Amino acid sequence: MAQLSLVQSLSRLQEEQKYSDEILLDSFGLAFTRGSVTEISGGASTGKISLSLALLSKLTRDGEVCAVVDSAGSFDPLTASLAGVKIENLLWIKCGGNIEKTFMSADYLVQAKGFGCVWLNLSGLPENQLRIVPKTYWYRYRTRIKETPTILLVTAEDHVTGSASQQSFVFSREKTHWSGTGRFKLLREFDLKCTQRKGYYGEAFRTKIEMDYRDV
Repeated sequence: MAQLSLVQSLSRLQEEQKYSDEILLDSFGLAFTRGSVTEISGGASTGKISLSLALLSKLTRDGEVCAVVDSAGSFDPLTASLAGVKIENLLWIKCGGNIEKTFMSADYLVQAKGFGCVWLNLSGLPENQLRIVPKTYWYRYRTRIKETPTILLVTAEDHVTGSASQQSFVFSREKTHWSGTGRFKLLREFDLKCTQRKGYYGEAFRTKIEMDYRDV
């Protein structure tokens, strides 16, 4: 964990930080509160990765150091860079599908307390392994980031954080749009639905993710 030297001390952050307590992502219509646990659950191609990259992009472009705990090798730095993430401000921890290493890494990072966001990406880990993770882990993470500038963002296919998360959203795909005719077609956009599990915001809201085909 020598990379943690990239992280500024908490005292220095408290002296110098001019960050707001809330991070607003206008494109998704969501706000994230610092010092809290936010969970995004949903299946493949429902927008949870796009939202996570949008949050990392906003923070790293503002000069903050963020971290990704890549539990099962699903993080792609090229995709992140194209989404606007400043890779030089990002700590990437690869856990190779090992659930013990995944949660140990998350534990070290939340103790550091100097990251703008720690993204704990659990997509790809077997559901039966996630079910045996003690609920006390999530409350420990919640306690350790309280009153710090860190957002702990957890993404998984199913709800895993229990009542420890201050915000918990469910993303689902309602419709897929294709262009062209015949056997070969181009994917153009997804219609997505976001629901707040804790019921604070009433009706679900809907958004779209459009595809942009270009040479890199």
